[in-house]
Amino acid sequence: MANPSVGARPTVPQRSRCAAVVAVALLTSSARLSADEAATLDGTATQLNLELQALPCRPTIACTADLVPPGVFELEVGYVFRKLAGPLKQDSLPWLAKLTLVQGLQLQIGGNGPTFSNAPDVAAYLDDIVFGLKFQLAQQSGLRPSMSWSVALSVPVSAVRGFESTYDLLTTVYVTKDFAWLHADFNVGLDLWDLEGPVQTQGWLALALSVEVVPRLTVMAESYWYSDASPIAPEDAGFLAALSVAARPWLVFDVGGDVGYIQARRSFSLFAGMTFAIPFWGSAQAAPAPSANLGNEARALARLQPLRQESP
Repeated sequence: MANPSVGARPTVPQRSRCAAVVAVALLTSSARLSADEAATLDGTATQLNLELQALPCRPTIACTADLVPPGVFELEVGYVFRKLAGPLKQDSLPWLAKLTLVQGLQLQIGGNGPTFSNAPDVAAYLDDIVFGLKFQLAQQSGLRPSMSWSVALSVPVSAVRGFESTYDLLTTVYVTKDFAWLHADFNVGLDLWDLEGPVQTQGWLALALSVEVVPRLTVMAESYWYSDASPIAPEDAGFLAALSVAARPWLVFDVGGDVGYIQARRSFSLFAGMTFAIPFWGSAQAAPAPSANLGNEARALARLQPLRQESP
């Protein structure tokens, strides 16, 4: 559940480990398999069901409205480095676990994970955990797009001096449509920060476009904006570009970057990650084939909370 471009507190995205190096290692590892290793993986893939396709909510903020079939479990993990205002830097290890319980209903649990920042004080903590449900309202058919809605509760896990610790309610509407070779994900969200009051309201929207340039290789571009909900979640906006590679239909790697429109808040972000899907029960072939999107993320479970300011 990673929102590679927007953090969860004023935390500074993961220390300056080189995301590009991590990404290159992830993306090229599958090309170095020996014949025996490839055969082993092929056997494993057959057991996992080759027809199963992962539907990542990362790396973009806008998430797909489509769900994997009932009984399929997806796990998304990644690394994000954020360069914030001035000397502030932040590293985090976002994650998102998804399990489709029945047709049209998915359980989601995620967060920004272990987070490390260098200001206002050096800090290392486990960021909020988000528990949510995603409901698919319509599947794509003809001119009609896929549509879903989610609601999630963000629960603080640890208290860190200089950072807000609040219970938050996150809601998102998802619209997904394929236009010939172009795939589009459009999300609109409304977040209620600090349910214990005074409540701060933040609206946001994100549009992600993706194209499969060659089989298994997808490029993505996205623009997004969050309204101001200071002091907890200040205004944020940016442009994100990413690349995803499907090593197998059920195993997807991604890498990319994000430039903030409001440089006084956040300069840029770099990220890399992966998503895999495993059938827990039922048949992965039972549901209609999902749309071709291999990327999308995260916040409000398909995205994570925006950067928070220091406590007054």
